[in-house]
Amino acid sequence: MKLLSHLFPLLWLLPVACGNAHAPASAPASASADVVASASASADLRSRPAADSLAAPAELPLPSIPATLRTVPARAGYLLEHFWDAMDFADTLRSHDRPFLEQNFANFVSLFPHADTASLRPAVRRLMQRAEADTAAWRLVAEVAEKYLYEPNSPMLCETYFMPFLEEMLRSPLPDAYEKVRPAYLLEAARKNRPGMQAADFAYTDRSGRVRTLHRTAGQRLLLVFYDPDCEHCRETMEALRTDLLIGRLVAQGGLTVLAVYAAGDRALWERTKGALPASWNVGFEAGAIDERELYVLPAMPTLYLLDDAKRVVLKDASLPQLRALLAEG
Repeated sequence: MKLLSHLFPLLWLLPVACGNAHAPASAPASASADVVASASASADLRSRPAADSLAAPAELPLPSIPATLRTVPARAGYLLEHFWDAMDFADTLRSHDRPFLEQNFANFVSLFPHADTASLRPAVRRLMQRAEADTAAWRLVAEVAEKYLYEPNSPMLCETYFMPFLEEMLRSPLPDAYEKVRPAYLLEAARKNRPGMQAADFAYTDRSGRVRTLHRTAGQRLLLVFYDPDCEHCRETMEALRTDLLIGRLVAQGGLTVLAVYAAGDRALWERTKGALPASWNVGFEAGAIDERELYVLPAMPTLYLLDDAKRVVLKDASLPQLRALLAEG
């Protein structure tokens, strides 16, 4: 595991580097170079037994990167293309080993932020096609991809990186039509309100009883928070937003508008609780069109979007660290 942290020191930065942002922050070039360069230089070490090999899943040996590839994106792209070359998915002793597969999947995806976007889909397709050598192994890869890249509590959550896996699930001949319903739905949801797109408009009732719309809610930047008053995590997030000094300063200066919306819920509950949110925020109740027309897919509460002055999506399904990091950039 020590070698893993040396090879992939930026694994914990993956949520920040995820492409769910219109203008994602890049990792420092020197750090990115270290990741890819050390991966190449240490590839032979990956196949040697380590002192803690019995306590940790084995890791696939990395390919040697051709010396002609000198840029970080090119080298990362080569690693992605050949990452699974040493993996025989017909070998069920390894391909059915969930800890082994999860460890290598995490290593694989940790390279995504350092490669050109164009190289991601071919790399994912290559993985999924190789996994088709064994149906159970293919299903396990699909499960692991959803666990790491889609489940709300995953530290590697990234809709952008999950989309190529969904496309491959739909392309593959292995699942039947019924099994493809879920990935088809998830892919359709992922394509909505993407960074750079104008956020879907909807009407809401504000605390004074006036009906307003998202697009007519003024603000240089707008933090759209979908929440549920009965949700404990929502209350914790709201408190974190309320007490955040940067967010508070931007709201006070007019550089950020907060719109907290309870969608398709209990109107009486919203009426009882709306006063608990800061007076400087816009707080609204949405009567059900978001759900009925599937304008937004809200897999977990709260869900945060950051919009620009034209109501284009800057961050989708953002975490608090992502939001703070982007707002701190000015």
